[in-house]
Amino acid sequence: MMIEESKSIRKFKAELIKKLPFFPNDRDTLKQLESEGLGSVMFYYLHWSTRQVPKRIRKVHISPELTRDKRYKALKNQIKLFRSKVSNGEDLSPYLSHKAHKNGYTPRQRIIDGEVDSWEDKDQILNTKGFHHFHLDMTVQHTGLSVRTDEVLFAKVTRTEFHAVAIFDHSVFKSTDDDGNITRERMRMWDIHEKYTTMGMAPGTVYMTNPISSSGHPVGVREMADHYMYTIKQYDSKLSDRTFVNQLYQDGNFPPPDRHKLEWQIDALDLVIFDKKNNVKFIVYQGYL
Repeated sequence: MMIEESKSIRKFKAELIKKLPFFPNDRDTLKQLESEGLGSVMFYYLHWSTRQVPKRIRKVHISPELTRDKRYKALKNQIKLFRSKVSNGEDLSPYLSHKAHKNGYTPRQRIIDGEVDSWEDKDQILNTKGFHHFHLDMTVQHTGLSVRTDEVLFAKVTRTEFHAVAIFDHSVFKSTDDDGNITRERMRMWDIHEKYTTMGMAPGTVYMTNPISSSGHPVGVREMADHYMYTIKQYDSKLSDRTFVNQLYQDGNFPPPDRHKLEWQIDALDLVIFDKKNNVKFIVYQGYL
């Protein structure tokens, strides 16, 4: 039995569901999401949000694996234009995959029943290796997506940095080729990942990167969702408390307003308290993108 949720939490959950692209996009999936608690809905939303790249100014780093690639010469101008967009903090969403925009969540029961592959609402390479990938044609279509390219740029992205790692063709997304062997591009991706993950480590060092749960979700996203929920439960009842509001504004070096209307938001991966009345955002916790 789900615990009764406050008005602010119900509104927050409804907003996350509204933004989360789920499939099938039907009434049954919507009802299933509405029946779940905020913690579960927020986890689904945060997981989908890890596939996005928020608009921020980032320092670009170029790896030798990228410039040594035989395909780099032909793609150099497009990569230069893309680098400029990254450095200027422009919107990178048009260059993400179609699935990153559309396949945010599907009910687990569909996966259990064999209706859909378990990775259909997840980016396997992002979850297990930490690489985002971007299409390299800078022409944005009426759909909001750039023209699709076979070659894609793999990158490690943080809030402040963009490490352009390598070019791959789409065979990198296949586990094996038609003969059952690991594709050359996938093996190269694994080798590059291991090189940069172990850089600076002593030989023989035991390490673990990007741990995932049995469902394929990153453990870090689960921990983030749990931490955000703990914070929300701690402060939700104070959103209308005058003393709490005054303290928020004082901590942010703003004069407290006469009137306020606080609500919860997730901005990219950041947990935010938003004063809708005064259009002021207080970041409670920063995400890593």
